[in-house]
Amino acid sequence: MGTVNFLFGASAQDWIRFVIFLFGLFGFIGIAEVTRSKLGWSAEVTRKLVHILVGTLVFFTPYVFISNRPLIWLAVLFILINYLSVRSDSLKGMHGTERTSFGTVFYPVTFLVLAITCWQNHKVILMLSMLILAWPDALAAITGENLKHPHEYKWTSDKKSVEGSLILFISTFLIIAGLLPLIAHIDKLTISPLNAVWIGAIVALIIVPLEALSVQGSDNFSAPLGAAFILYYMITHGYGDNIRLSAGIGLALFVAVASYRAKFLTASGSAGTYLLAALIFGTGGWRWALPILSFFVLSSILSKIGKTYKAQFELIFEKPSQRDLTQVLANGGLAGCLMVAEVFFPNKLWYGLYLGAIAAVNADTWATEIGIFSKTPPRSIRNFRIVPRGTSGGITLLGLLSALAGSIVIVLVGSFSAPSGLNLAFLSPVFWTIVSGGFIASLIDSVLGATIQAQHRCPACKKITEKKIHCRGKKTEHISGLSWLNNDCVNGLCALSSVGFILIGIFFLKI
Repeated sequence: MGTVNFLFGASAQDWIRFVIFLFGLFGFIGIAEVTRSKLGWSAEVTRKLVHILVGTLVFFTPYVFISNRPLIWLAVLFILINYLSVRSDSLKGMHGTERTSFGTVFYPVTFLVLAITCWQNHKVILMLSMLILAWPDALAAITGENLKHPHEYKWTSDKKSVEGSLILFISTFLIIAGLLPLIAHIDKLTISPLNAVWIGAIVALIIVPLEALSVQGSDNFSAPLGAAFILYYMITHGYGDNIRLSAGIGLALFVAVASYRAKFLTASGSAGTYLLAALIFGTGGWRWALPILSFFVLSSILSKIGKTYKAQFELIFEKPSQRDLTQVLANGGLAGCLMVAEVFFPNKLWYGLYLGAIAAVNADTWATEIGIFSKTPPRSIRNFRIVPRGTSGGITLLGLLSALAGSIVIVLVGSFSAPSGLNLAFLSPVFWTIVSGGFIASLIDSVLGATIQAQHRCPACKKITEKKIHCRGKKTEHISGLSWLNNDCVNGLCALSSVGFILIGIFFLKI
């Protein structure tokens, strides 16, 4: 009985409204489909109309429903309907688009997440996030698609336009600045117009790169949830914390632009670094910023040292020294997740795990960037046989010592501003538990590289490489490892394994 109440606990009036709401949505989708067919409208036009109407209706749900249970089931129902319609290529008036997109699936998934997390105390966040999903996103797409000569750019597989991104920024800003003071009473809040302008500007600065980095409609998930996070943080935190967030975003922008100009990052890598740094610098302050900033600066400098010598290995390594978006996420994505955990569930343990994640990727980077200069040939970590330089899973004494030094440096930097209760003195068990976690994780990286990471052979030069495309644009032949497990996946697993080792160490040492 308790489970039934948990799943369906709502008043009869709420379920009646649910039925009306559901049939209203089906009715509009049906009308859109018939209209598209009769008048010859493009599927893109009707899709945007449905997109806007649904988001606008959802905006008003806190005024209509008392419980969130009907809304949760509404979201679940449309996740299934939309997924099946995308796979079967039906209901084009709802999801039709010239490119492959799962945006209509991400749409109800986003609503489901917001309905579960925000309904109790933060309805205003749900309302504004869904309205941003409904209007600015659609207006940006309409702008870019209807200009004769838009200024296009491409950070991922999807093209965007400068004009569309500008419309996205302006409309997001106007929605929050204009509506937040008017609807804040729903959560028993009072927000001044000036404060709403401030919040609107910060949200818009985050929304634009999230939308620009989207792939196959993923901005229907990342953009509204990114907006929801910023809204939550700025509404629930005081003036001082919001000043820090704003300053952190400014610093993140400076780091991203400077790194792009210095050719440390590609355009997508720069945008990803901006978002990651904005999160960590803005919400964590210098305590959380210094370790990851140290990793980024030092590893970027190391990647440029001996550039001429390292050039000979570029045909072996999957990625060049310029980091792209996937490299940024592989190396720093877990650290960002731990920062989010700290925001919602503050605990000193998150900081130790955060240092471990960065220590691992720093150890791995130093092992590669410095170990490549070893005068002795590398040996495979799998069987200790001599292998060619640059081979995945190859280790040298210089590389191992560099990995250990890389882990120590990160934990040492983090120790200067560790939270109270987390003893990171140089000789403390916690310090060396985190260092060990980072170092062992770099060895796990080598093991994965030597065993299950995808390896290919170039048909032209016969070299073994991590690349799928090799010399003269030839497609390589997959010869070993898991075809989907590339270097970025291995780096992500490296960081994750460090966190696991540290948790085990803390448990057994009772730290």
